[in-house]
Amino acid sequence: MRRWLTGILSGLLYGVLFGVGTHYLMHLSWSAALIAGAASGPPFGVLMALVKRRGDRALSSLPGDLTRKERQAAARAALRGPVPTDPAIRAAALAFGRLQLDRYQARWMRVLLILMPILFVLLAVSTLLDDDRPWWRAVPQLLGAAAFGLMALERRRLRHRVAELSAADNTGDHPTMR
Repeated sequence: MRRWLTGILSGLLYGVLFGVGTHYLMHLSWSAALIAGAASGPPFGVLMALVKRRGDRALSSLPGDLTRKERQAAARAALRGPVPTDPAIRAAALAFGRLQLDRYQARWMRVLLILMPILFVLLAVSTLLDDDRPWWRAVPQLLGAAAFGLMALERRRLRHRVAELSAADNTGDHPTMR
């Protein structure tokens, strides 16, 4: 999908969800919720277009003379599935896996993966302790904490996947079913 289309669709979806969420969760009027959604959607869309550009650049920087489909297969193989039998795709998958692992091991990411779950849990506790708010309003904060917790586990999973791809690359082993 093209970057600009990714930006428009994700910004539109985020704006709608944010507007509906602010109407029902914050009890704002529909006009105020519409303004909130319209104000938050475009920046989110621009951010998603920039994220897509970064991903496209990472794919284009993979080693080897691969087609776009082969690069996408390598990126997918870097994260999950059977180890590719094609040495060029396997090498590209290993390079992409190492790139992703380097991003997760950056200092700012480690700090983010520690602080954000703590912040979300504290927000959930404060919501639960507030007598004026129903308990279910803490659910989004707990889901946010869980999402960052899963991201922290992703680093460990990536480390194992890179080791698996490296072992297959070094031994010439081509496991296709796991």
